[in-house]
Amino acid sequence: MPAWLSPRQTAAEIARARHIAQVLVRNGLGFVVEITGLTRYLPPWHARRVSRSDEAAGPQAARRLRRTLEELGPTYIKLGQILSTRPDILPGDYVLELSRLQDAAPAVPAPVIVATIEAELGQSLSSLYARFDVDPIASASIGQVHRATLPDGTPVVVKVQRPEIDREVQADLHLLQAQARFLQHRSSTLEKYNLAEIVDEFSASLYAEMDYRLEGRNADRLRDLLPPDDVLLPTVYWDRTSKRVLTMSDLQGIKISDREGLLAAGYDLHEVAERVIDAYLSQVFVHGTFHADPHPANIMVCGDRLGLVDLGNVGRLSGVLRDRIGELLFSLVRQDAEEMVSALANMGAMSSGTDASALRRELQYLIQRYYDVSLEHVHVGEFLGELMAVAFRHQVRLPADLTLLARTVLVLEGVVRHLDPSVVLAKRLEPFIIRLIRERVSPRRLALDAVKTLDDLRKTLQILPKRIDLITDQITRGDLSIGVDLHRLDQMLRRAEAVGNRLSFSVVVAAIIMGSALIMLGGEEAAAFRVPLSDIVVPVPQIGFLMAGVLGAWWLLSIIRSRGL
Repeated sequence: MPAWLSPRQTAAEIARARHIAQVLVRNGLGFVVEITGLTRYLPPWHARRVSRSDEAAGPQAARRLRRTLEELGPTYIKLGQILSTRPDILPGDYVLELSRLQDAAPAVPAPVIVATIEAELGQSLSSLYARFDVDPIASASIGQVHRATLPDGTPVVVKVQRPEIDREVQADLHLLQAQARFLQHRSSTLEKYNLAEIVDEFSASLYAEMDYRLEGRNADRLRDLLPPDDVLLPTVYWDRTSKRVLTMSDLQGIKISDREGLLAAGYDLHEVAERVIDAYLSQVFVHGTFHADPHPANIMVCGDRLGLVDLGNVGRLSGVLRDRIGELLFSLVRQDAEEMVSALANMGAMSSGTDASALRRELQYLIQRYYDVSLEHVHVGEFLGELMAVAFRHQVRLPADLTLLARTVLVLEGVVRHLDPSVVLAKRLEPFIIRLIRERVSPRRLALDAVKTLDDLRKTLQILPKRIDLITDQITRGDLSIGVDLHRLDQMLRRAEAVGNRLSFSVVVAAIIMGSALIMLGGEEAAAFRVPLSDIVVPVPQIGFLMAGVLGAWWLLSIIRSRGL
C-alpha cells in the first residue's frame, strides 16, 4: 500500500475506525478502544461510554472478542482465524474461542455476480459458460462459489469475489497496521512480540488470499509435487480466471465428513483415515509444501484417490525448518529437553526475554508427562498445544509456517479421529521422523554439507585479504569507526540523564547563593528591593539564601533516598 492516502480513502478509513470503535464499545470491549486510541474517532456521547472496567481477560472477554470479530467482517474474521493458530501469542481461552469463528455471509445478488464475472473476464457469461447456477453452493465473507458448465460440457466451480471487498479490506488493514505501530511504541510486552510484524505478516497473507490467481498457482504446484495416483487436485482454467474470479474443475467425490456416505459406498474408514494422514505427512516432510486447511469439507474421497479443494492457504517449509521440526518431535521420544531448546534456538524463535534455563525446566516437565510412553500412544495434538503454551509463557515466537503446520496437524488429527478413533496420528508419523533423521546422517547429506562448508570457507578466504587491506587503510587514514551495541543502553542513558540533572540543579543552587552574596556586597540600597507605589521592601539576598537552603536540603535528601551517597 502507498504511504499516502487520497481524501476518499482517508474519509473511508475514518468512518471505518468510528464503526469499529462503536462495535467494540457495544460488545463490552471499551478497554480495547481506550488502549488502541480509537476513542478520538467516537462522538462525545459515545466516548463517555468507554470504560476500563470491562473485563480484559477470561472466557467472557474471549467470547465477546469472537462476536466482535464476526460483526466487524472479513478482515477481522480472517485475523481471528489466524490468531487462533498462534497459541504462542494468545492465551488458551482466546485461542479456543477464536477457533470457533464462522466465516459466512449473505449471498450477493445474482446480477452483481454476473456483472463481476463479465467485467473481470471481458466476455459475456453465456460465452464463458454453457450453464451457470446463480444460487451459490457456499457464501463466505470474501467470496462465494457457484457451479457451472463449460461450453464443452465440463462441470466446473466458479469462485467470485464480493464487490468492493478489496476497499473494505484495504481500509481495515491500513488501520490495523497503524494501530499496531501505535501500540507497540507504548507497550514493552507488545514490542517483545513484535506486534507490528505480526500484523504485516497477516496483511501480506490476506492480500495474497484475495488474489485468486495465487490459489490457482497453489493447485498447479501441488499437482506437480504430489503423486497423481494418490491425490486429485482441481484443474484451473486460466482463460476463465482472474484476480477476482477463479474457475476450476468440479471434483466429484464423497466428503470425508460424510461417514455414512463413505460406508454406504463400501469404503473402509480405517484405510481412508490412514490415507489422509499419509498424504498430509508426505506433503509436509517429503515435499515441504502442504494444504494448510484440512477442514472436513475440503477433503473428499474420489474413487481411489483423495481430492483436495480450497487451496488458498498453502504452507511451505524450508529444508532447514523441516530438520528442526524433526528434531523437536524426535527429542520427545528421546526425552531430551536440551535438544528441544537447541532446536528452538536454531529456529531463531527465542527472544532476548527468553530464560533458556526456565524454558528447559518446563520442557523437561512436559516431556516427563510422556515419559516411557511409546510414540504410537502420544496424542500429537495435545503435545503441540502444550508446547505452544510453553512458548507463549517464555516469549518464544515460533515461525509462522511452524504455527500454521501445528494448526494443520491439530485439525487433521480431529478429522482422522472422526473417521476412525482407533487410528493414531503419531504412529503414522514415526516413519517420517525416522526418514528425516536418516536423511540428516546419510552419506549424501553429509557430503553435501561438507562441500557447502568448504565452499563457504573458500569464499571467506577469498574476501579476507581484501577486508584486511580495507581495515589497514582505514586505520592509516584514521577513518576506522567501530559500532558498539550496548546491552541495557536505555538504562545507562537514564542514569546519565539523572546525573546531568543533579549537576544542573547544583549549579543553579550555587548560582543563587553566589548571586545573593554579590547583591549583599553591593550595599544596603542594592540589597533592598522596593515594590513600586508601596512602602514594601523585599530583602532579595535573604530570600535567595533561604531559597538556596531549601533547594539544597531537598537535593541532598533526594540523593540520600536514592542511596546515591
